[in-house]
Amino acid sequence: MTAEHSRIQRVRFYAKAAVLYVLTITCLWYVIHPAPPFAVRASALAKTAQTPYQPTRPRVIVISGRPVRIVIPASAVDLTIDPGYYNSADGSWTLSGYHAQFAMVSTLANNVGGDTFIYGHNNNYVFGPLRHVTPAVGAQALVYTDNGHVFSYNFQDAASLVPDDVSVLDYQGPPMLTVQTCTGSIDEWRTLFRFKFDKVVQ
Repeated sequence: MTAEHSRIQRVRFYAKAAVLYVLTITCLWYVIHPAPPFAVRASALAKTAQTPYQPTRPRVIVISGRPVRIVIPASAVDLTIDPGYYNSADGSWTLSGYHAQFAMVSTLANNVGGDTFIYGHNNNYVFGPLRHVTPAVGAQALVYTDNGHVFSYNFQDAASLVPDDVSVLDYQGPPMLTVQTCTGSIDEWRTLFRFKFDKVVQ
């Protein structure tokens, strides 16, 4: 072994010993002092900045139910509502000569969103009175549900569509009520009476 080689080995030995010494001292320091003062302050500030946001808006309590009765005082309408189903085999809907129907593919009456779709025959026992007395804008409609709630709506407008236009069933937005019946000389139109949600009466 040459003198030069021996000198290099000693330098390497002392360098490794110095590194181990520094690491040992550092570990001992953190055992005695887990975090230096500036780190403690930084940690406290970080925790303060991460305090969860407390919303000021109260949570919305969802109130809903299946419609079983509809009352439109301005048009002298007061009807029992039965469940209404679509038959895809023949393209027909459940209908009654004396009651209205709630389209079961639509949205329950509620205070959050969607369209509650109620339809019925254009005869004197169901929605025929709407032909004679269209509600004025703002007129009230009340929908009673199977679980004891009463929803109040205000009349917005009316529109006539062709029978195969079912776009109303795709509605997404604030809660509303749509009442549909046939109109025209040979019932060739489907007229929609649209009501905006007002409040839950009870």
